[in-house]
Amino acid sequence: MITSVALLIIFASISAISRGIISVIDRYQMGYRKQGVIEVNFINNLFSIILVTVFFIFMVKKYNFPFFSDIYVIKIIIYALVVQMVAYGYSYVYKKVNIMQSVVVNKLSDLFIPLALFLTTGYLNFKSYLVSISTTIIVAIYIYYKEKKAELDKKAILKSVLVIVPLLVFQSAISPVLTHGVGNIYDLIFFTIFTIYIRGIIALIAFIAKMKHIQNLGLSKGILLIYACRAVLTLLAQITYTLSTSSPQSSISWVFLNITPLYSVLFGNMILHEKIKWADGVVILLIFVLALIPK
Repeated sequence: MITSVALLIIFASISAISRGIISVIDRYQMGYRKQGVIEVNFINNLFSIILVTVFFIFMVKKYNFPFFSDIYVIKIIIYALVVQMVAYGYSYVYKKVNIMQSVVVNKLSDLFIPLALFLTTGYLNFKSYLVSISTTIIVAIYIYYKEKKAELDKKAILKSVLVIVPLLVFQSAISPVLTHGVGNIYDLIFFTIFTIYIRGIIALIAFIAKMKHIQNLGLSKGILLIYACRAVLTLLAQITYTLSTSSPQSSISWVFLNITPLYSVLFGNMILHEKIKWADGVVILLIFVLALIPK
């Protein structure tokens, strides 16, 4: 029988892999095609809404619609706002730094996430926290020496850290609070569905505010297909993310969730042909093995 902790690890891993591919798509859209953060996020959310509507109809036919109290609605709105801000933050990062450098930027949040979770849930797994610290140090040292000979844009990296790390730490701390009291897995899925709808509204507002400054969306059949694939991955990543972070024991989930940039490196090599060495794969494997230590 699969334990609840094992399920958290499975959900977190699925979310991390999905987000790893998404990050490569975003890197392509904004780093290679030079598209804007606001417009890309708007189209991403538009496709996600179309897909989730189909899923929503299926869920309503099979399961009871959850009761929405005022507090429940407020929680969904706040949750969606936080998730969308993190999405904007990631878009900024992938516009400013390459995928390998984003690994360091993202992993720095591991130093603070367990402590933030302790403040909101009262739960702290010391083994998990030690793994977070050790994996962060390993990745930071490895990337530092790997990129040492390259011309690093330190300002871009610092700005990326200041943008994404506080957002990730806040998101990790607030997620269990906002999902607390959501009855079961089906209610969590409905919670996620409406999160995507509200994210779409937020993205639409931002798009309208910037619309007069947007000159070209650069949409072609190939690009539309990329957006469609991303929508499928977004739905998968969001549902598994919500399921993996809704427990007081979600600190172990974050160890796996924060492997996302390392998956990005592998998929970046496969999809964008950004070359990596065998040592990159060894580091990814090492991080994964270390993450299993608390279990």
